[in-house]
Amino acid sequence: MTEFGENEDSAERMAASAEEEKSAWQATIDDMNGMAAELEQQGWMTTAIAAEDTAPNPPDAGDPDRYGFIHVIPDNDAQAFSDAFERGHEEGGGFPEYEVYRSESGGRVFQVTVLYDEPTASVILLAGNYELRHAQNLMETAIEREELYTHVQTLDKTVLGSFQHEGWEIFFPHADQRLGE
Repeated sequence: MTEFGENEDSAERMAASAEEEKSAWQATIDDMNGMAAELEQQGWMTTAIAAEDTAPNPPDAGDPDRYGFIHVIPDNDAQAFSDAFERGHEEGGGFPEYEVYRSESGGRVFQVTVLYDEPTASVILLAGNYELRHAQNLMETAIEREELYTHVQTLDKTVLGSFQHEGWEIFFPHADQRLGE
């Protein structure tokens, strides 16, 4: 095969991968919105936000006490998030219960983190995606410290809220096996 043909094949693979990623991200957002609708029917007040960027942030990437998943949300969602976060922390239990729904495609993780505050019947749903290869150090930290955090901020790095998770396993299923690879 000629060099031109190889470049053409590479471009086709990249285009197919980009389309697969776009489709998986849209499916994640659709799933989040579907979950929010179901929870609303059950009487929960929901705030569903798709992050513009999600990064698995290990302690050595900056502030060693601010590790975990950092979700950068759009400015136009910041007020809705802040209202739900404050309601849960001022009137409720601070969103101690959570679930994570995740899938993997093409080396990326697509996840919805669902945070519950039962006293205020509030739920925050955060959709995010990241490259799995960038999560190795965070996996190691989560195993070592037996906890993980979710942080939400705007693009200008204004911190809107953080959540502590005492269990990390649902964020990183098969972490021991992955770290052995």
